[in-house]
Order: sequence, then structure tokens, then C-alpha cells
Amino acid sequence: MRFKIMKIELKDEDTVQLWLKRLKKDATLLPAPESIFSDPMKIIELGKQVGAAYVKALEEMQYDSFITVDYESYNLMDLRVGDVVEIEIKQVERD
Repeated sequence: MRFKIMKIELKDEDTVQLWLKRLKKDATLLPAPESIFSDPMKIIELGKQVGAAYVKALEEMQYDSFITVDYESYNLMDLRVGDVVEIEIKQVERD
């Protein structure tokens, strides 16, 4: 799964906690400016779309997960807020 690093927190001197948001593939398309200003109803519709995009952006500010890594690995990978990482989960041993 692919995640975007949203926040990095130093937990103690040996570990770092990465707060992650899962990446989703969706796009918002806006109409051409000429067609917007030709009709007042289209201006209202654009306002609704912008408002919906703003609300969606606020919701996306929440975190989906976090992972703790040792400081040496974090420093070696040179991770920054906004970087995209891929995390694989696999079962090693069943109890």
C-alpha cells in the first residue's frame, strides 16, 4: 500500500513515529473558465464544487495510520513530510 507521510514525530532518541495518509487515485475536473462565466448557475455550481473540495481536503488531513521506525533507518532513508512510501505487510509466523 502507498502512503503519504503527513507528520514526523521523534518518539525518543532511538525511534521516530511516521503519521501516514493512504493515497487514493481520484481527480477533480473543473470546467473551462469561458463556460463558467457565461451562466450564473454555473458560477453557483463552481462554488459548490470548490466548497466540496475544501471539505474533502479537511477530511484528508486526518491520519490513516502510523508506523514507528528506528532513527537510524529514518535518517538513512532521508524521509520528509510529503514523501510517498510503500508499506508491505506479510505474515512471518503464525502462532
